[in-house]
Amino acid sequence: DMRERLATIAVLVWLVCDFLTTVGSVMTASTTGREAATIFSAAELQNMDRFSTVADLLYMLAFLVSAICVGRWIYRANANAHTLSDAMMISPGWSVGWYFIPIASLFKPFQAMRETWQVSVCPSDPYSAPVPAVMRLWWGLWVASNILSNVSSRISFNTMSFREAWVVAWLEIATFVVDVPLVIALIIVMRRLTANQRAVVDTRIFE
Repeated sequence: DMRERLATIAVLVWLVCDFLTTVGSVMTASTTGREAATIFSAAELQNMDRFSTVADLLYMLAFLVSAICVGRWIYRANANAHTLSDAMMISPGWSVGWYFIPIASLFKPFQAMRETWQVSVCPSDPYSAPVPAVMRLWWGLWVASNILSNVSSRISFNTMSFREAWVVAWLEIATFVVDVPLVIALIIVMRRLTANQRAVVDTRIFE
């Protein structure tokens, strides 16, 4: 499925950019404070500042592209599930839209994905289909990553002290550590769900 492949490539590129922003955060922390001027030359400080700026821009672009690609895959997977069973409760539009609704974004997108998975595994009796551990892992990591990222963004919104800069750097490192298995889990979920839907369609063709 082309959507699943594009989404996979997009999230991997985003992960690389996530790593670059983490490096940039460490650089920013290293160059914060009076001592930085005695440790680094003016040219080095300028280069590190430029690196952090470019890394942040690449991250935002990669995040936007990956959000679009994964969103398109989620929409299509949900729409396919609707053609397989009448048990679906969440529409394709809301399977994506719930990500943007405060509070509800903590659980409704997972509910939509769970419905899509169960119908794709067993259209005749979706509620009997177990939810795989990798899907629960993906969602738990997604929520954790968002919490860490939000805390980091709030601290870095204003001018940071030396201590605050390092708090942000460590939060960024922790976020990246969470994002690595998050991306792996998401790719596994996308591949398995896509394969399940393809298998159901193939089975119906030969019934």
